[in-house]
Amino acid sequence: MAIEKTIDNDLSVIAGTNNSIFTGVDDEVNKYLDPFVNGYAFIYWVELPSWFEKDADLKYFKQLSQVNFRSFQGITDITLNTGTLQTGFAGHEMNVVTGISRENTEFQIGHKEYSGGVMSRLYNKWITYIRDPRTGTAIYPKKFNVDYGARNHSGQLLYIVTRPDVTNTDKNIVEYSSFWSNVIPTTVPNSTLYNFELGNQDSPTIEITFKGFPEIGPAVNEYAKTILRDKIMSSSGDSYLPFVDTLDSTGTGSQVAWGETALKDIYNSSSGE
Repeated sequence: MAIEKTIDNDLSVIAGTNNSIFTGVDDEVNKYLDPFVNGYAFIYWVELPSWFEKDADLKYFKQLSQVNFRSFQGITDITLNTGTLQTGFAGHEMNVVTGISRENTEFQIGHKEYSGGVMSRLYNKWITYIRDPRTGTAIYPKKFNVDYGARNHSGQLLYIVTRPDVTNTDKNIVEYSSFWSNVIPTTVPNSTLYNFELGNQDSPTIEITFKGFPEIGPAVNEYAKTILRDKIMSSSGDSYLPFVDTLDSTGTGSQVAWGETALKDIYNSSSGE
């Protein structure tokens, strides 16, 4: 005879005298609360500089960086700042709230690198078009006929952490999300790739450091749910992620939908740029 379960996601179900969580014992029948599982996350470029589409390599940046996504670092704690006041003849201290800080304008994204420096080449172009390393001048305004300004060389990025049932977009599967505006890469990791040490043959993951302004909260989570459903997990979206329930009936599916252009064109472009 099965024990009847109470199906309710409201936290009020764990209140009252029947709750045993306060003793350190989880309810193994009803399973009101499920353990958090990490290791499922995505990035999605909401906006990139318009001139990316005019460059022979950067026009593939969005698809490649989203699919070849290996790590995201830089989420920091939210800290409620306090100050002290002294009270009484003995000068006892009491704490009062003075402000709040989250201190995260910098984050890192990791990518697997390929022969030919595919990923580092893309980021190198983004950075050096903003400032030429030799002269310090901005290259992209004249090259692509656009005005110079942060609005024309920065991007907007959405970072989404999900439950393991990542394709179950009709359910509340977003665990956390952050929306980053005014995003620009600040490093090209040449040192990671091209320095030499005898006897060391690795295939490193490159880590790109970005600056950006983060937003979090319920509105961002709702937006993340929409992007996850309509763009990332949708076969008609523009991220081209090859999940099992989006493959065709023959069991085959393109790992990355490149359209009419092959991956080799990114690092063997005939444009000479």
